[in-house]
Amino acid sequence: MKMAAGMALLPGAATVAWAQPVKRLRIGLAAPNTTIDPHLQSNAPNNALATHIFDSLVVNDEASRSKPGLASSWKTIDETHWEFTMRPGIKFSDGTPFSAEDVKVSINRAGTIPSVASFRTYTRSVKSITASGNKLIFETTAPDPLLPNSLSRIRIISAKHKDTPSAEFNAGRAAIGTGPYVLKEYVPGSHVLLVRNESYWGEKSPWPEVQLRIVTDAGARVANLLSGELDLIDEVPYEALERIKGDKRFHLITGISSRVVYLAFDQSRDVTPFAFDLNGKPLPKNPFKDPRVRQAIDLAISRRAIVDRVMEGNAVLAAQFLPKGSFGTSPKIEPALYDPNKARALLAEAGFPNGFKLTIHGPNNRYVNDAKIVQAVAQMLTRVGIATTVEVMPWSVYAGKSANAEFSFCLGSWGVNTGETSNPLVALVTTFNKEGGTGASNMGRYSNPQLDAKVMEATRTIDNAKRGQLLADASEIVFTDRALLPLHFEKGLWAARKELGYVARADQYTLAMSVKKT
Repeated sequence: MKMAAGMALLPGAATVAWAQPVKRLRIGLAAPNTTIDPHLQSNAPNNALATHIFDSLVVNDEASRSKPGLASSWKTIDETHWEFTMRPGIKFSDGTPFSAEDVKVSINRAGTIPSVASFRTYTRSVKSITASGNKLIFETTAPDPLLPNSLSRIRIISAKHKDTPSAEFNAGRAAIGTGPYVLKEYVPGSHVLLVRNESYWGEKSPWPEVQLRIVTDAGARVANLLSGELDLIDEVPYEALERIKGDKRFHLITGISSRVVYLAFDQSRDVTPFAFDLNGKPLPKNPFKDPRVRQAIDLAISRRAIVDRVMEGNAVLAAQFLPKGSFGTSPKIEPALYDPNKARALLAEAGFPNGFKLTIHGPNNRYVNDAKIVQAVAQMLTRVGIATTVEVMPWSVYAGKSANAEFSFCLGSWGVNTGETSNPLVALVTTFNKEGGTGASNMGRYSNPQLDAKVMEATRTIDNAKRGQLLADASEIVFTDRALLPLHFEKGLWAARKELGYVARADQYTLAMSVKKT
C-alpha cells in the first residue's frame, strides 16, 4: 500500500487515479478487526465488519435508535414475553432460507462461545425462544426493557454452522449471512474484500465491490486518500484537517460520538503486576485497592489539557458514561478538577510519600490519539511522584490482553450505543461473571455488591422514571468510588472524495452501505 501511495504521487499519476469513477469502494480503516466470527469477540471493529455480512433482528441507525432488521416489528406481550415478527422470504447468501432455528442457534452461540469479550451481556436475560409461524416469542428471566436493543448486537448466522470453529469463519467457509455483502477475501491485518449480496432483502448498496483496507498509520491513511488510492478514511488525524479542508477534491464528515475514553485500574489482585517500589521491586500490596490512590490519580490528570492539546479540541470532557442529562446519568457528577498538590498529599496519606513506579498500557492504533493520551497521562502521573512508563501495542494484541485483565492500569473505551447507561454499567463495572453475562469488558475486575444489586434492579425495571433513577444512583456509586476514570468523548472524523457522502454515526462504525454517491 505504501508503494502504491508513493507511485500515485508521481507526476501525472494522481491525475490518472482521479480520472477514474469509483466502482470498487476502497475504505481505509484505522483499527483492524480481529475475527470474522460475529460471536467471538465484541468490539467496534469486529462488530462493524460483521454488520456488512450478517444481519440482526433489530438494527441501530446512525443515532443508535432501534430499527427493524430481520424482524419487521416487535411488541411486549407481558413483562417477561416479547413477540418479534420475522420478515418473510429472506435467504442466506448460500441460498438457504432464513428461519427461527437460525435465530435460536445464533443467540445461544453468542452467549456460550468461549470468549474474553463475550456477547453474554446481551443474551443473559433470554430464557427461551419459541416459534409460531413467522412469530418468535422471547421469554426473559426477568423484565428486560432493553431486549430489542440487546438483540441488535447479535448477528444471525446459519444454523448449520452452530458448532463451526472461528477459523472457518475467517476462511470464509462459514461466513454465511443475510447481510448486504458477502465475504470474498480476508487477509488479517491487511484487508477484507466484500462483494454485494445480489439477493439481499433490503436496500441494495451502490457498490458492487468493497475493499476495507487496514491502514493503522494515520499519515499513510491520509496519503492514500490524497493520492486516490482510497475513497474514504476514518479517524482522520488532526494534523491533516487543514490539508484536507484546503483540497477541493475532498470533504470532512464530523460528529459527536457516544464513545467514552477512560482509564481502568486493576482492583482485584492483591499484588498487581505492573506497580513497583522505587527500587523496581513489585509492590507487596496493590495500591489501586486504596481509594486514596485512585483519587490521587484522578486529581493528577488534567482532562482539559488532554482535550485541548492532545485531542486539539476535537473531544468533549467526560465525567460519566454519557453527557449529563442523558438517560441514567446523575446531575451530581462533575469532571474531576486538576489538583496535583492534593494528589501528592493523598499519595502520602496512603503510604506513598515518595510515590511508586507504574507501567500504563494502551493500544497504539485503536482510539483517536490513543498512544498520545497514554503518554500524556504518564507525564501527569510522573509529576505527582508516580514514575510512570508507557507500553503500547497494536489493537490486535491489546484487545485480548485487556479483556483478560492482564494490566495494572490501562486505557479503554466504550461506545454507549443504547443512549442510556445500563449498557456500560453492566459491561464495564459490574462484577465479572462469564455465566451471568456481567462485567464482560470489566478490564480492572472492579467488584461492588451494592452496585451489582442496583444495576440488576434497574435492568429489570420497566417503568422508565424508576429505571432512570436507579441508573443515576448506580452512576454515582461508580464515579464516586472511581471504579474507572472517564476522560472524554471522542468526535468522529471521516474524510472522503467530494462526490461521496457519509452520515456520521454515534457508534463510529464505518459502514460501506452507508457511503452514498452525492
